[in-house]
Amino acid sequence: MAMSVILAAGKGTRMRSDLPKVLHRLMGASLLEYVLEKVEALECEPRVVVVGFREEKVREEFPSRGITWASQTEQRGTGHAASTGIEAVRNPPEDVLILNGDLPLLELSTLRGILDRHRESGADVTVLTCEMADPTGYGRILRNPQSGKLRDIREEKDASQDERRVREGNVGTYVFRVPIFRDAYRRTRPENRQGEYYLTDVVVEAARSGAKVETFPMQDGPERAQVNSRREMASVAALVRERLLADYMDAGVSIDDPATTYIEKGVRIGRDSRIYPFTYIARGVEIGPGCEVGPFTHLRPGVVLDEEASIGNFVEVKASRIGARAKARHLSYIGDATVGEDANIGAGTVFANYDGKTKNPTVVKRRAFIGSGTILVAPVTVGEEAVTGAGSVVTRNHDVADRDVVVGVPARSLKQGSRKKEGA
Repeated sequence: MAMSVILAAGKGTRMRSDLPKVLHRLMGASLLEYVLEKVEALECEPRVVVVGFREEKVREEFPSRGITWASQTEQRGTGHAASTGIEAVRNPPEDVLILNGDLPLLELSTLRGILDRHRESGADVTVLTCEMADPTGYGRILRNPQSGKLRDIREEKDASQDERRVREGNVGTYVFRVPIFRDAYRRTRPENRQGEYYLTDVVVEAARSGAKVETFPMQDGPERAQVNSRREMASVAALVRERLLADYMDAGVSIDDPATTYIEKGVRIGRDSRIYPFTYIARGVEIGPGCEVGPFTHLRPGVVLDEEASIGNFVEVKASRIGARAKARHLSYIGDATVGEDANIGAGTVFANYDGKTKNPTVVKRRAFIGSGTILVAPVTVGEEAVTGAGSVVTRNHDVADRDVVVGVPARSLKQGSRKKEGA
């Protein structure tokens, strides 16, 4: 099996950002995570990620993924980056899969295909290519007119006008036999406008030296999309969102209007749940079976909805568990809370979880009824089957007892008041 080297050292100049390009978020996950997932599924071990610009940020993002990190301290091109990655492994296997960290839509089947082609053909180098309707921005594959074999790869900025008319582009994914890579890399020179060691030059040098260089063609389409700018990021995000929503619907989730629904990567949704329009569900949310969410709902990270829970119009929930059959249907904010089963959160309720220094928890127990316009100032607990009257403010540490009824500002117990009158 081949090892893998992911090139993730670049700054991404066109992103106009202080964040490494591969850490920019695409529907809740970094660009690099999409590529890592494919490599992990292929079991291409060891997995090497080449980092450079603000490498500590990239390392922090993936603390426990079994990655071998390789540091490209000086940005000297993709060829140098690939060499840095290979040499980070003491005894590398015979083959290495090299791919860019900015190809989030690349399919697992395509990567399997290029690996299979490489092995079955006995190639020394295999290059992923695509006949493109519009190859703008891609290096061009130049072939020998007689044999049809790859003879050169010309980066667009170095290509002549005739070469730019070639429609077969280089996607940025390769399989090398490691000894062939090392030998060809030693002979490359940075003879280009950028003064860099191009990985494409390593391919060409291998071909010139007599190595067997094969290509693996992929279909033209969104899969080859690179992310080099924020505009490209937005275009790719739209495609990823469509894929994610299709996967949820295929798994038994009803999504009334995919065009207005945003569900990030990594959300879990149970069967027979229904997502209404204008809903945003962030990564890390877990939704049980038979739930209803939306319209105009925002579920932030750390939210868990138990079976048949219902979160409705203009409700925001963050880092909270909502119990089975519990409801928060209108105009509410729920943060850092545990809401028991069959509880009802009335319209306009605010869980005031932040005191200016600390996020504090609120507990609403089973079958409690929170009246409209209630403010629950955390930390506080509302007991089982307890009721708060409309407009009540339940202040911090003034818990509401089971089956009690509180009203007013600050909220006071009606039942306790009744007992005082009876004993007077």
